[in-house]
Amino acid sequence: MLLDGSTNGGIPGDLAHSGWLGTSQRADAEFSIQALFDQTWNWLVVDHYALDARWESALRHIAGHILVIDDIADRRHDCDVLLDQNLVEDMEKRYRDILPTDCNVLLGPDYALLQPIYADLHDRLPPREGAIKRILICFGGADQQNLTGRALAAFMSLNRQDIQVDVVVSANSPQADAVRRQVTGHSNIHLYGNLPTLAAMMAKADLAIGAGGATNWERLCVGLPALVVTIAENQRAIAAGLHERGLVRWLGHQDQVDEEHMAQALGKLIETGLDASWSKNCTKMVDGKGINRVCIALTTATDIPIRLRCVEFSDEALLLKWANDPSTRMNAFSSSSISAETHQRWFRKRLRNPDECVIYIAETNESLPMGQVRFEKQNSAWEIDYSVVPAFRGRGLGYRLLEAAISLLRRDHPGAMVLGKVKSSNFASRRIFEALGFDVENPDAKVVLYKYVL
Repeated sequence: MLLDGSTNGGIPGDLAHSGWLGTSQRADAEFSIQALFDQTWNWLVVDHYALDARWESALRHIAGHILVIDDIADRRHDCDVLLDQNLVEDMEKRYRDILPTDCNVLLGPDYALLQPIYADLHDRLPPREGAIKRILICFGGADQQNLTGRALAAFMSLNRQDIQVDVVVSANSPQADAVRRQVTGHSNIHLYGNLPTLAAMMAKADLAIGAGGATNWERLCVGLPALVVTIAENQRAIAAGLHERGLVRWLGHQDQVDEEHMAQALGKLIETGLDASWSKNCTKMVDGKGINRVCIALTTATDIPIRLRCVEFSDEALLLKWANDPSTRMNAFSSSSISAETHQRWFRKRLRNPDECVIYIAETNESLPMGQVRFEKQNSAWEIDYSVVPAFRGRGLGYRLLEAAISLLRRDHPGAMVLGKVKSSNFASRRIFEALGFDVENPDAKVVLYKYVL
C-alpha cells in the first residue's frame, strides 16, 4: 500500500487539494480504520478532493464496496461505483484512465442527489414565463465575497418596488449583519436565515440569482431560470456547460462580476420577461429522481422485477443518452458519440417502420428505466442491440432483459432467426448470448456472430 510522499500510477504524493484534509492520507486512513473496524460495512462512501486510490485501497478490507463522489477527475480512484452528478464537456472521457476497468460510472444530473421534495415539485410546477414578479437570491452559507450584497445592490439600483425579493443568508455567514442592514426599510425584500430546504422558495420564484454549485440541479429540477456567478474553480466548467445549453445565464466568476454587471443582466431580463422554453428546458435536464437511481445502483438485487414496454416517441432523448454512455460507446463498433440530429433522423425513421424495427424499454415497477432491447430486421433475420442503464449494471440483469425481450419477439415472429454481433473483447455480452443458448458462428473473429432460432 502506497500512501503519501510516493507515487502510484502517476499520482503525486500531494494532490491539488491535500491541504483540505488537515492531515496526511496515511493518518486519516489509519484513523478511519480504527473507527470502522469493529463492524461489517456493505458500502463506504468517499467524498473528499484530498483522498484518492491510495486511501481507498487502504480501506478496502473494511467495506464490501466503495462509492466515490467526485466532480474534478484529477486523481485515480479504487472504487466500485463513481458518482459525478455534474454536466461538463466530454464528461464521458474524464474518468476513463483513472478508474478500475469494472467500476460502474454514474455520470450527469440523472444522478443528482436532491431532496425528495424536488422530484415532487418537478411534476407539479408550471413553467416560468412572462413578467418577473419574484426573485430568489442565495449564494450559499459562506459567501466570503458578499455576492449577496452585490446582487441586492444591483436589484435596488433598478428601483423596482413592484418585484418581491427573497434573500437567504446563513446566520453564520460573515455577511449576515451587513445584508440585514442593507435590506432595512425595503418592504419588498424579505430576509431568511438557515432553511432546511430551498424548495419552497424556488417554487415561488420566477428567477434566481446564485452560485454555480449543487444548487444548479435544484433550480433546474423545478424549472427556475437563474443568473449564476461561480464562486469556486470547479464550478466554472459546469456553469459554462449549462450556459452553452441555455439552461442558466452565467455572468462570470466572482472576481469578474460587479454590481453594474449584475444590474445590466437583471434589468434586461426584467424588461423582456421570461420565455417559457427556458424553464421547460431546465426541467427536461433534471427530474429529481437521482437519489432513487443511486440507491438502485447500490442495492438492486438480481431478482428485481422487469417490465417491458414498446418504445414511445417521448423516449428519443433517453435512448440518445444511453447510446452515448461511455461503456456503450466502448463496446459499440463505432466509438464516436452520436449527435442529436443523427439520432433524431435514425429514431424517427425506425418508429415509422414497426415491421422492421422493434424497440423495448425495460422498467422497474416504479417506472424507472433500466435499459433497452432493439430488434432490427436485416434481410431475413433480426439483429439484436441492447444496453443496461449504469445504475443497474453488475446485477446480471442483461441476461434477464434479453430473455424477456426474446420471448416477446417469439410471440410475434415464431421461427424467426435472431442474430447477435459482439466484439470479441466484450466478454459480458458473449457470456449472456451463450447462456441464452445462441450458437456461436465464428468464436475467434474480432466480431463474434451469435445465432438463435425463435
